[in-house]
Amino acid sequence: AYYKEFRKVVEAADVILEVLDARDPMGSRCKEVEEAVMAGGRAGKRLVLVLNKADLVPRENLLAWIKYLRNEYPTIPFKASTQHTARLGHAKLNMKKVDQQISTSKCVGADTLLALLGNYCRNKDIKTSIRV
Repeated sequence: AYYKEFRKVVEAADVILEVLDARDPMGSRCKEVEEAVMAGGRAGKRLVLVLNKADLVPRENLLAWIKYLRNEYPTIPFKASTQHTARLGHAKLNMKKVDQQISTSKCVGADTLLALLGNYCRNKDIKTSIRV
């Protein structure tokens, strides 16, 4: 039943986001899912790796994982917002200029992820929206 639902989601989606724990990307990665996404469905399906909890690892480790994982798929470091307000903020950080760990209560990586999804939408000449 699970695999059947998984296949339905993959078939319906234009882009699949695989969320990995930045503290152990390889341990939270599922190669079988990646292979199923890339092998099945219509042509042009995209897979994006999202390194979540990027604020919990040293900057050097995070950059090394990003470089390693980008050899296979687009990879975006991400940190969810921890603010307890009605209006959540986004922080724009250039990972190459950050000297230490990410230390903000705002969301990091959302702008990059949305820009990447927007590029996919334009590249596929989709006039309405894409399914993620």
